[in-house]
Parts: sequence; structure tokens; C-alpha cells
Amino acid sequence: MGEPQQKRGVRIAIEGCGHGELDKIYETMAALERQEGKKIDLLICCGDFQAVRNMDDLECMACPPKYRHIATFWKYYSGQVETPYPTIFIGGNHEAANHLWELYYGGWAAPRIWFLGYAGVVRFGGVRIGGLSGIYKEPHYRQGHYEWPPYNPSTMRSAYHVRELEVHRLLRLRQPVDVFLSHDWPQGIARHGDTARLLQRKAFLRGEIADNSLGSPPAAQLLDSLQPSYWFSAHLHTKFAALYVHRRQQQQGQQQQGPTPVAAGPPAAQLAAQQGQQQGQQQGGKPEATRFLSLDKCLPGRSFLQVVDFPEADGPLEFEYDAEWLAVLRSTHGLLSLQRRPAALPRAAPAPTAAALAEVERLLGERNGGATVPQNFQLTAPPFDPNDPRMKQGHMPQRPVRNPQTEAFLSMLDLPYNLDWAGAAAAGGGAGSSAGASEVSDPSEIELGDDTVEDGEEPETDPALAAVLGQQMAAAAANNPEEIELDF
Repeated sequence: MGEPQQKRGVRIAIEGCGHGELDKIYETMAALERQEGKKIDLLICCGDFQAVRNMDDLECMACPPKYRHIATFWKYYSGQVETPYPTIFIGGNHEAANHLWELYYGGWAAPRIWFLGYAGVVRFGGVRIGGLSGIYKEPHYRQGHYEWPPYNPSTMRSAYHVRELEVHRLLRLRQPVDVFLSHDWPQGIARHGDTARLLQRKAFLRGEIADNSLGSPPAAQLLDSLQPSYWFSAHLHTKFAALYVHRRQQQQGQQQQGPTPVAAGPPAAQLAAQQGQQQGQQQGGKPEATRFLSLDKCLPGRSFLQVVDFPEADGPLEFEYDAEWLAVLRSTHGLLSLQRRPAALPRAAPAPTAAALAEVERLLGERNGGATVPQNFQLTAPPFDPNDPRMKQGHMPQRPVRNPQTEAFLSMLDLPYNLDWAGAAAAGGGAGSSAGASEVSDPSEIELGDDTVEDGEEPETDPALAAVLGQQMAAAAANNPEEIELDF
């Protein structure tokens, strides 16, 4: 393999909810390139990616059975189709929980398709990208990760609910973050954009916006702490832009109340009025304002894709490990619980020490390739084959799989494996019996009669409506009246 391409300036396509429609998303990106005459370097998906490899994975995805369809990810997983763009995604609330648990710390879901993990930070082209998978549900926030195959209807849902441990890890970051991803919105962010226009499209959100219950309190806490340049989300199936101006001195109790509203008006007008005074003003390398954008799901005529330029970014067009994040993982490795009862978290979220960072740099320096993420994708489940009659019906997996990528990642950091009972017991964490195994069996199918819709979410549109996208979708992505200026 030759040297990675190095360039100044990175062009990134942001996608809202993917819902497994990779063929259509990539087709739209290619149409945009032809239309604008500019190459796109990276695709980011803000959840509901649906990395479904086969029909068994569909049995582990929380949604009504009538909405389960194999979509197109399996083609890229199997290698039948080459991934045309480097891709990175976080998890949402409609995912194959068994597959993503294999890659808890992040990894290749398919060649050139990187899962950021339940929480994670990587670099691409000089852009530092962090993210948090899942959605917030208060009853599960202060619990451990107790959900494994075989799932029942309850654990299939709670598996994608955000846990305090992942938020605690992200709060330990101190270095500036360029882009942060979450599936659901930070609490209170709806008050920072054109709220009236949002309610024209999503009137059912009026009550939650009024009482400030819309969105995730932990995400709002991360927004105030990390102060990223950009924050991208999805989940509510609408395009919404906002500008959140960070205060220099925040009262600690305000974090749970969500961001404080700024002057009303369209986000573009707010940004134009404040851009001059904010230019060059930063707090410890962090911008004084975060540009927020949520996008729709992949359907014709919907605003599901936007391209953002990072003209000052400078680095290789490949994924690289982030030393500060690796130091955080090493210092919190023993805090992962595989029970409902979580490990006790420290009251504070201290930054990694200089010694911890130096140790990570040493470990990376000993690798062939340094900080570059290795191309070590491996199949861990048989890919779907539409011509194989045995694959027409899925079965609930009966045990978790140890992904060789995850084992190699933890070995690189000199950490023990801790994502099943056997590994956790050997590492001195977790609890319970030793039920870990390295293969998936496929006994009986589980019945799912739960048609519950998540809070703040409208019922899913029938997949049959997602037909042909092509140039019409590219035009909708390129020419949207709500689009805000996202330049540095």
C-alpha cells in the first residue's frame, strides 16, 4: 500500500440518519461531486446507520418487524461492492446491537467504514472528530452495559441508551475538538435556531421545547465542556441549524438546564452578525461558538446531506488514533461494568496526565504505522446472500462475538479484553458467570411486538417510499434555504 494522500483542506459530507441506504447515499455524493466539480473526502453519518450484515443482525435491531429490511450495507461488508468514500458513523437507536458491541471501542464495520464506538475520537485529514453513540434515556443512564445476545425486546432497546461512563470519558478531553457527533440533540439546542420554523415542520415538539425536555442533558453537558467547532446530529428527521455561543463563566447548575437562548432569528443571520467579533477569539484553542446542524433521513426530497469544507485542515486522508482519547481509555478501562449496577465513577473528570499521554505516544511509536489505524477488518459473521435460501430467515444470536480488531486494539494499549464475562473476570472487572464465546449460534427467532416510537421521533416511513434518489436528491442537498454558512 502506498503513502496516504496528504492535502490541505478537507471536504466532508454530513448525513443524518442512514437507515442502511448506503447505495443511495453514495450515489448522491457522486452526483454532488459531478454537479459542483469538487471531490468529497469523507462521509460522516450521525446514527441509525444500520450496519446489518445478515438476517440474524436484523433480529438484534430494535424496531417493529415490519420495518426490518436488509438494505445495502451487507454489500460493502462482504466486499461485493467497494466502499467509494471513507466513512465514519456513530450508533443511533435503530442498530444491530450485536454487531456494534463487537466494536465497542471503535473499529471497521466494513472495509473503509469506521464505527466510532460507543464513544470515541479519531482524526482524519487533520480534522479531530469525536462522538457519542445512542440516545439518552434517564432510567438506564447510570447503569452498566448488561445487554448481550440473546436480546429480549427490553434489552434490545436499552442496549443503545447512553451510559454515564461514556459521557464521563468524553468529559476528560481537554484538547480542541473540530467535529462532534451525537444521534439525539443536546438538550435546549432547539432554542438557538429558528424555532418557529422547526415547529412548522414538527409541531409535536412544541411541548418538549417549551418545558426544555427535548434533547439529551448529557449531550448538553458535553457541548458546554468540549465546545467543538461543529456539532452534527440526526434522530428527529428534519434539518435544523443553530448557533450556540459559549459563555466564559458558566454556573455548574446550568449545565443540566441546557444551553441559554441567544437572540431569535434565522441561524444564518445570527452567524453573520457575530462572525466578525468571534473571529480569532478562542478560549484555550476552543471556539466561542459551536455551529449545530441536524439533518434528515435518506429519502427523496429530504434534506439529509450537507457538505462542509474545512479549508485549514492539514493531514493524511486516513483515520488516525487520537492520543488523548487513548489515554482516557487506558485510565478508565476498569470502570466498564457488565452488570446493571455500574462501577463508581470519580466525581471529577480529570484530564489525562502528561505521563499517561507520554505512555500512549510510546505505545503508538512502537507500532508499525504509528498512529495510523490499521486496515485489519475481518468478517465475523457470514454476509447476506440473496441467492441462499437459508438466509431468508434470521435467528437471534445466542452469545456475543469477540472481534479480532477489538482484541488487537486492547492489546496495542496493553489492556485486557473486557467485553464478555470471561474477559471481564480475567481483567478483574464485571461480574457473573463466564459465558463469553467467540462464535455466534443461531437457534430460535425472537418475537417483537413492540411498535413503540422513541420520544421526539415520528413513526418510520415505509421503506418502499425510499425509491430512486439520483440528481433530485443531490439538488435538494446542494440548494437548501435553511443551510447556514459553516466556514471557519
